[in-house]
Amino acid sequence: MTADTSAPRGRRRWYLAAALGASAVAILFATVGDGVEVPDATGFRRVVLDVGHQLVWALLGGAFAVAAARGRWSGVSQALAVAGGVTYAIFLFAVFLWN
Repeated sequence: MTADTSAPRGRRRWYLAAALGASAVAILFATVGDGVEVPDATGFRRVVLDVGHQLVWALLGGAFAVAAARGRWSGVSQALAVAGGVTYAIFLFAVFLWN
């Protein structure tokens, strides 16, 4: 008698597809740009605006890649996803509120 592994295998495929999609967006933002222009930004705000969006997608890609490798959402996946969310919040703050 063998165990049914179809559910984890299917889940791994979805996690892998999400990891590849998020990584593709990160690469697109790193090469082409994300279209966010704030011409008066300087210093750390400029750094956040230049790399923040691509870092968000790279962290999400990493979260899904870890989940695909393990076959389940784990603490590491969660930490990477939360880091992506925090990074995105900082990025949005830099775009709209930081003066």
